[in-house]
Amino acid sequence: MRRKLLETRHICTIEQTRISQAEEQALPGHAKLLRSVRKLRLASDQHPSTEKHLKSSHQIDKENERLLESFPPYIVHPFSLLRMYSDVVVFIVMNLHLMLLPFAFSFLAFQPHSARHMVEYVDLCLCLILVTEFVATFCTGYVVHETNEIVLEPRKIFLNRLRPFRLVYDLLLFLPYILLLEVFDELILEAGAETCLTFVSFLYLFNITRFRDSNRYFSVIPRSLEMPESTVRIVLVIMNTLYVLHWTTCLGYIIPVLLKTSPNLDTGDQEQLLQVMQMRMQHPNVSAVLNTVQNPFVRLRLTDLQSNASTSYRYFRSMMVTLRVSLASSEKQDLEQHFIYHWIMWLVMFLGWLWFNYIPVVLCRFFDSPEMAKDQYDKFMANLKAFVYNKRLSVPLEQKLRENFATRFRTRYFDEEMIMGLFPQNLRSSIRMETCRHLVGSVDLFKNLPYFVLTDIVNCLRLEIYLQDDVIIAAGSYGDSMYFLAAGTVAVYAMSGKELGHLTDGAYFGEISLIKRNQQRTANVVALEACEIYRLSHEDFQNVIKPHNYLLNRIRKRAEQRLAMMKRKKDKMYGKKLIEAFLQ
Repeated sequence: MRRKLLETRHICTIEQTRISQAEEQALPGHAKLLRSVRKLRLASDQHPSTEKHLKSSHQIDKENERLLESFPPYIVHPFSLLRMYSDVVVFIVMNLHLMLLPFAFSFLAFQPHSARHMVEYVDLCLCLILVTEFVATFCTGYVVHETNEIVLEPRKIFLNRLRPFRLVYDLLLFLPYILLLEVFDELILEAGAETCLTFVSFLYLFNITRFRDSNRYFSVIPRSLEMPESTVRIVLVIMNTLYVLHWTTCLGYIIPVLLKTSPNLDTGDQEQLLQVMQMRMQHPNVSAVLNTVQNPFVRLRLTDLQSNASTSYRYFRSMMVTLRVSLASSEKQDLEQHFIYHWIMWLVMFLGWLWFNYIPVVLCRFFDSPEMAKDQYDKFMANLKAFVYNKRLSVPLEQKLRENFATRFRTRYFDEEMIMGLFPQNLRSSIRMETCRHLVGSVDLFKNLPYFVLTDIVNCLRLEIYLQDDVIIAAGSYGDSMYFLAAGTVAVYAMSGKELGHLTDGAYFGEISLIKRNQQRTANVVALEACEIYRLSHEDFQNVIKPHNYLLNRIRKRAEQRLAMMKRKKDKMYGKKLIEAFLQ
């Protein structure tokens, strides 16, 4: 469906279209720029989700007409280029914010002010972008996944975003928690370590599951790159694992500091540790303090301060401890002597056990999941690639095979014959009628036909896929079928090569062949994009209609009237050309 920028692409020769194209090219530069900016909010075939919900350029145009004519100018379509670009930006910004936040409170809380200011400014800028995204969602349509309905009404969008739980959940994302970093070390003394422990636990609990939001924004990237579904899922598992590991690493470093520096614990070791950390690694007697410390945890932290260990060194060492605890392989000295820390490390170990047992299950589903339509699609594409390699087919032909299959199944494979075979005849007819009745019912020859006859006609339809530049009907050939254009756009050319017009979703052509077989075609019909077309053969139609002679006679009479009308138009045009030639 996506238009290709090829040298052989269709160049419209219809006069009205050429005039509109010429007028657009004649616009001044600022007008072109303004028009391009306005187009950013419209549905685009470049958005990876468009192909799933809008199958043809005609459906995209209709959707944009609905957006422009019925809704305010600030509403953005969910399949617009603006939405696609913003999803990529928000994915990057959200992950930077969610990775920077725990790192700052865990490893930069006791650093000099100059080292923290830059991090604070960066995170505030990230929060500002997230606020902008939050406001933009009130102007962006959404898709109801149960019905595939595209909602653009401002009131429905507003109410959907104002659901209480979702609103609070979104607001908690971009609150400027980073501002507390300036007074975090003082808060330990003033508010108490338990209060700070509650705060960092709150950050952890409300943000540890944010990877689901990150995955939602990330989804537009692999779909744009046409990555296989199995690869995307593996990437998501890796990303989510690193995300959870990062948060747990930061939490596992700062919680023991809060527990051991609690002023409620009246011990000399903890007071010395707090004093040194409050001096931000400028304490003159670190070595002397270190020699008198008995607590192994306090000794470990003071060793960090004495050796001026880099932040990255402390971060990766904390990550190693977290991994060892998560995998239940930690040594005894890794666990501090505090009941809260014992409970936290037990929870980390339990969650780590769940997570690292969940990953093999997910990977097994990747490689053995026949019930999943996307995985089956990827498997078939792999089989197709092997077939092409074995047959030594050319690259253009391989691309056409892939496009044909992609158009037919829309990245989700299913065995239609097997599924339809599970249902009785009446249900199969109902499925076909619901799918194709609007195509057959629009044909003049079939108007006022009984329902059971229309059902028999619909059961005879056969789906065919035509790709860009494929010839559906060749002028001069003898017709034996009628065609119903379910999705796509085709161009009609006269024998002389002049472009006569376009046909879009719901159109039909070649109906005379149902009555008069081997009627010579008078025009070429060429696909301008990937098209889904249902074909009704002359034989199938005759078999359906022959038992009903009165209907056949009525249809034949209509067909003859239409042929006579077409002949009069042709003679009129031919006579007009003769007069023009004579006058010249």
